[in-house]
Amino acid sequence: MKLSYQVAAPDVKKGPGVTAYQGDIERSFERLKETGYEGAELMVCNPKSFDWEKIRELSQKYKLEIPMICTGEVFGQDGLTFSDTDNKKRDEAILRAMAAVDLAQLLGAQINVGRLRGGYMFGQDDKECIARSVDSLSQVASYAGEKKVYMALEPVNPIAGNFINTTQEGLEMLEIIKKPYCSLMLDSNHMFISDLNMFYSIRQAKGKFTYVHLADSNRLYPGNCKLDFSAFIQTLKETGYGGWVSVEVFQRPDQDTALEKSFEYLNRLIS
Repeated sequence: MKLSYQVAAPDVKKGPGVTAYQGDIERSFERLKETGYEGAELMVCNPKSFDWEKIRELSQKYKLEIPMICTGEVFGQDGLTFSDTDNKKRDEAILRAMAAVDLAQLLGAQINVGRLRGGYMFGQDDKECIARSVDSLSQVASYAGEKKVYMALEPVNPIAGNFINTTQEGLEMLEIIKKPYCSLMLDSNHMFISDLNMFYSIRQAKGKFTYVHLADSNRLYPGNCKLDFSAFIQTLKETGYGGWVSVEVFQRPDQDTALEKSFEYLNRLIS
């Protein structure tokens, strides 16, 4: 396995709710390299609004792979989702996801879809909302397949979203979408909250997931709370998973502490 840390792209506004290292993008890459990470996962909001070539140059300069384009702030910052009953907003959400696919193709990365997929909306017909989400997921998965880019569907806990909360629900959605480049993404924090047994879920998802997010039970840096990362990583290894694991945490007490403590704790577990 290889270890990555999430970095905010230039289009993402700084804020305490952003789960990525924030600030000048080159300084972010420099800090990851200094600490010992092999990858820089890129959190985006509006991918077309910044210089893609600069990101590729920084990746090469600091010898950091970019394994994932994370779309969380498309929702977090601009409130866009696939299930929105406002066609303009829904279409914009789809276009941003497709732009993320294009960026991922350039950088040799995947994209994830977490909160961006949306779900049930207050005052709207539940079936219509879910149908719109599933249709949008299928459109983006088809586009990603054409580009040979994986779209990794991320189950999120019920505090963060109300649709596809568990690993099992994620696996069911893969069967509904049935696209060759649509996979599952696991997140230790969401699984800790939502799944009955996160270790059973990892085994059940064997061969279906292509990326893993790591955060402790309180969404802070791994090793600060009560999630059993030793067992989590060991279970990943038992399934034969050898891909990327990436830290996605709130930057507390400050981002350099979160960056360094995450590496110190996880590097010995994945090696």
